[in-house]
Amino acid sequence: MLSNGPAFVTSFFALAGLGAAAVPINPAFMRDELEFSLRACGVHAIIAGEESRAVCERIARDWEYPLQVITAGPAGDGGVSLDALLAGNDPLTLEPRGLGETVMEQFSSGSTGRPKRLCRTHGQCTAEARSYTWVGPEDRVFCAVPLFHTYGLGCCLLAALCRGATLVVMPEPNPFLLHRARALELLEREACTVFPGVPFNFRLLADAPVDADLSALRLCFSAGTALDRGTFDAFLRRFGVPVRQLYGCTEAGTLTANLDPDPVATFASVGRPVGEVDVTVVDGEVSVASPALTAGYADLPELTRDVFSGGRFRTGDLGRLEPDGSLVLTGRKKLLIQVGGYKVDPVEVQDVVCSHPKVHDAVVLGVPSGVATDERVKAVVVPAAELSDRELIQYCRERLANFKVPQIVERREEIPTSPLGKVLRKYML
Repeated sequence: MLSNGPAFVTSFFALAGLGAAAVPINPAFMRDELEFSLRACGVHAIIAGEESRAVCERIARDWEYPLQVITAGPAGDGGVSLDALLAGNDPLTLEPRGLGETVMEQFSSGSTGRPKRLCRTHGQCTAEARSYTWVGPEDRVFCAVPLFHTYGLGCCLLAALCRGATLVVMPEPNPFLLHRARALELLEREACTVFPGVPFNFRLLADAPVDADLSALRLCFSAGTALDRGTFDAFLRRFGVPVRQLYGCTEAGTLTANLDPDPVATFASVGRPVGEVDVTVVDGEVSVASPALTAGYADLPELTRDVFSGGRFRTGDLGRLEPDGSLVLTGRKKLLIQVGGYKVDPVEVQDVVCSHPKVHDAVVLGVPSGVATDERVKAVVVPAAELSDRELIQYCRERLANFKVPQIVERREEIPTSPLGKVLRKYML
């Protein structure tokens, strides 16, 4: 439960060296979300930052088995601090781990909704790290995306480690709108050369009221959702650096990257497969094979059989392959909502909304926010009793991270459905 910073980096590699499984969790998670993750993974210790220490300690007091809380800051009475553990141990005494050992457990959301637990091994993460061939020891990688997310962990942390590059970590990058001036200052001062981000980051930097010299930047990558042409043009015009697209997933890390000599003509492409990744398109759906790919979803054998077969993974994303082997994404089967660089699973939010005793039925969806590539969370509700917007939003805020909480509430007498019972989302936008 750590934000970006040295404590996250130290903790991740300490756990890897000890043979433990790290479970990177968003420190903005509320108690219900955190308890779900802890229970699903059988967690026995939490390394908590200052912002999440109190909720972790409350959970530990009531937990059904001993749950240790290690603090990244000063330890409380009887507590254990990360600094104390570091002072009493020598990493040079650790033995190398086996490639087949689990190094971390993560959660992926997809077309089926609800988080799905998966395990990745030392060998799989090593294979991903070695695929970042565009990073070299002279590079300075700027990290403004969360390290607890696959994107930040792979394209920033693992890439820099494997290639001997310098990792420049921006602490507390969110809300990025309020910290974009700080981001520009760090990019210039640290002479960063590689910048993995999301379209939201690049749009806000292109429109920032302050200027910066980003002449050291040689590669910018955008992932998470499609990069619109307006954002691409605005960033290129402002800073003279094209933003290339990159494509990956929690199940396998980075899959493709646009390293084309002409990034302007190919701006819509997410590029060719990286490392030993193989990409095909079957009936319009992107299918991948990779030595970095997880073996399947834990405790979900039927879903694993459905989307993992013959060493391949059906991503749920739609696309086409160009003659040169590069991939262009054309859509998605998934219903995920893009909020400030995060992916929000509408099914998870919908479950919380529907659990309110005054809600008879509800549907959650994403609607345009007015900012390119960004959406707002909207709850369409059929009330069972008188219910104010404030009451429902507060109920959700107590159970969901802030970026998942509905910003718009609309009341309906019934949810529109087709004759076959399918929810007609287009009539609720």
